[in-house]
Amino acid sequence: MSNVRKRSVRRMTYFAFAALLSMPCLASADEVFTVRNTIAIPGNPLVSFDISWDDPLLHAYFLADRSNKSIDVIDTFSHAVIHQFMPGFVGFTGNNNTSGPNGVMTINNRGQIEVWAGDRNSTVKVLAYPSGTLLHTISTGGTMRADEMCYDPVNHLVQVANDADSPPYINFIATEGPKAYQVVAKIPVPDATNGLEQCQWSERTGLIYANVPEINGSGNDTTDGAVLVIDPHTMPPKVVRKFDIPVAQCAGPQGMAIGPLGQILLGCNAIYPFDANCSAVVACPAGTVQNAAVIDEDTGRIIRVLQNEGGADEVWYNRGDGHYFLADGSHLPNEQLGIVDSFPLIQPDPTVVIGNAGTSTHRAHSVAADAFTNEVYLPVPATGGGSPASSTGFTSTVCGALAAQGCIAVYKSNEPRTR
Repeated sequence: MSNVRKRSVRRMTYFAFAALLSMPCLASADEVFTVRNTIAIPGNPLVSFDISWDDPLLHAYFLADRSNKSIDVIDTFSHAVIHQFMPGFVGFTGNNNTSGPNGVMTINNRGQIEVWAGDRNSTVKVLAYPSGTLLHTISTGGTMRADEMCYDPVNHLVQVANDADSPPYINFIATEGPKAYQVVAKIPVPDATNGLEQCQWSERTGLIYANVPEINGSGNDTTDGAVLVIDPHTMPPKVVRKFDIPVAQCAGPQGMAIGPLGQILLGCNAIYPFDANCSAVVACPAGTVQNAAVIDEDTGRIIRVLQNEGGADEVWYNRGDGHYFLADGSHLPNEQLGIVDSFPLIQPDPTVVIGNAGTSTHRAHSVAADAFTNEVYLPVPATGGGSPASSTGFTSTVCGALAAQGCIAVYKSNEPRTR
């Protein structure tokens, strides 16, 4: 079979699977998600971690685990930890900007399943799956970490954010052709004054969308953010639009999930109006809010402000049951798992309280869902602290007997979905 035909078959398979899972599902209002299992991670207590990823075709969930300098892999059928890939990640250094692993995802590259993960020194590590063999270490040209990423399977490009470099910039790494596993383009974002966050490629538009928490501000998410709209069909890719995200409706857009019907969910991390003394252990002034928002992918118009669903870092859309999930680890006063039904009214379901962060800087800020099992995976930090990083002050009963070690909590709805 020719390479052209192989690529065509891969694309048809991808889009057929995506279309099947994109159909809206029917459900009653106010579904309740409860813990169905808790999974222990071998090694050090689960304190410092970053992004999650679920691959429904592999039946596998992936976590960027800095506490163990690994990518942890869980089988979504058995809930067993089946791999801990340790190709030399730096782990937690005491500073997020120099730690790793960070962003993580899987791609099917010409039949080879690859795990991509951002690490310190602006490097991206590419591992073979399921062996965990280190295939490539790619320099993205900065001095701080390589962070969140997304994949365009049509143009064979991985987009990576160098969020902590000054100024922040976006990299594009080719996955095929003569420059495979090399940075082929960069877009500096000098007006991003509080880093860069989650990006997503849309199969509907063929465009990449990337969150900028703050534009021309003071570094604390007190001014409007933005969503960059990037056309990857040109080389170099170009920013073709910039959606303004009003700070009063969505302060600090960080998480992003491509939903159905032209929707894009923004997980908004900050509070509004800003108060430097407001924290998880200090009462916030009356009128302080944390929201999330759903925007229109074509215009950037805010379709729905989701009140009290803010404080999110990573967010996820589950095509299997039509729900958005928000890891609201910076929600005040308690961390929570936000749950929103995307169809037909973008209606929040009851949230799940994860715990009180206290004085901890390590939070339950990572989430992913499996489209086959409709289970939600939420890493919950250890309550007892411990090497290599401390989580003093964090309290939660979610992990039960695993509280001192931390766990991956597995949630599922009490009501089955029907298509």
